[in-house]
Amino acid sequence: MEKKMALIVDDSSLARMMVRKFFADGFKDWDLLEAKDGEDALAKAQGQSLHLALIDFNMPGMNGIDLAEKLLEKQPGLAIHLVTANIQERMQLRAEAIGIGFIKKPINQEKITAAMQGVAG
Repeated sequence: MEKKMALIVDDSSLARMMVRKFFADGFKDWDLLEAKDGEDALAKAQGQSLHLALIDFNMPGMNGIDLAEKLLEKQPGLAIHLVTANIQERMQLRAEAIGIGFIKKPINQEKITAAMQGVAG
């Protein structure tokens, strides 16, 4: 079976490490790409077939929604979830308009599992 690929984008190395641990513990059939910001994510996603992206909203440079829009241009249908502690209604409406979900920080195994429910095999 082909491994699935998830992109984890967060400027906090601690946050990326926690997500990596959740995947190692519960989702061994997934490969992870990690990026520290939007530009890094776009470079690493180039040419990859992604199944899921978990993106921090507040990062230096490009915010999570702008990054999500760019990723969707390249891979329509990619399951994307913003991972953020601060969900303003305006941000939520914009995210819903482009079809991305939310995971409220702190992130945990259950929230990642829920995010994966919509991921096409």
